Amino acid sequence: MKHMKFYILIILMTNILYAQGIRGKIEKGNRDYQGEQYESALSKYQDALLDDPMNSVAIFNKGNALYKLKKYEEARETYQKITASEDIKTSAEAYYNIGNTYFQQNKLQEAIQAYTRSLELNPDDRQAKYNLELARAKLKEMSQKQQQQPQQQNQQQKQQSAQDQQQQQSQKQQESQDNKEKQKKHQNLQEAADKQSEKEKKQKQQAMQQQKNKLNKEEAERILNALSEDEQKAQKHKTPVRGRQSESVKDW
Repeated sequence: MKHMKFYILIILMTNILYAQGIRGKIEKGNRDYQGEQYESALSKYQDALLDDPMNSVAIFNKGNALYKLKKYEEARETYQKITASEDIKTSAEAYYNIGNTYFQQNKLQEAIQAYTRSLELNPDDRQAKYNLELARAKLKEMSQKQQQQPQQQNQQQKQQSAQDQQQQQSQKQQESQDNKEKQKKHQNLQEAADKQSEKEKKQKQQAMQQQKNKLNKEEAERILNALSEDEQKAQKHKTPVRGRQSESVKDW
């Protein structure tokens, strides 16, 4: 009997030390968690779970560390492991935290279901009630925005269409103005070219007229000179005119 008591005592002491080892790891994880060293806390919670995979405290705290690290999918999977806990409060808190992971991912319908399940297990949880109403309000707001979105899109499309028409009209006016300016510039250039051409034509005509006049003058001088020379030659060969005899007066 003495040996039996001794063995029982050793087993009890071993269990106590074993439990203290797990609790020590959890407490170290909690200190890191409080210091916002979530990666370190997660590592210690996982060490504790290696010793006791079904330790609800280590599981719950591991889920919290994952949540703080914004690993919402992994956190939710961790909380799911203790939703069927024999401790109703632990199960209710697990559903509450599951609701928070959905809320963070904007999965409001799933969040509402999780908060509702948490309140079924613990109806007095004011925070769960608040989060449930918050999720419902946000879901309603999103639904209203989705209904208003087509109207806003139609209005935006109308505004865009009006802006496009105004821009097209402005562009057409600008193009028309540019064309007018181009036509005016072309007309001015054409008029300048015509004036230059007319000026050159007049200058050419004047030059031709001057050349013609010069030729006429020269020709006239040549003709006059030729005539003068002919007259001089004719004078040299002209026969002298005899004097006329006086006529007798008839006697009546």
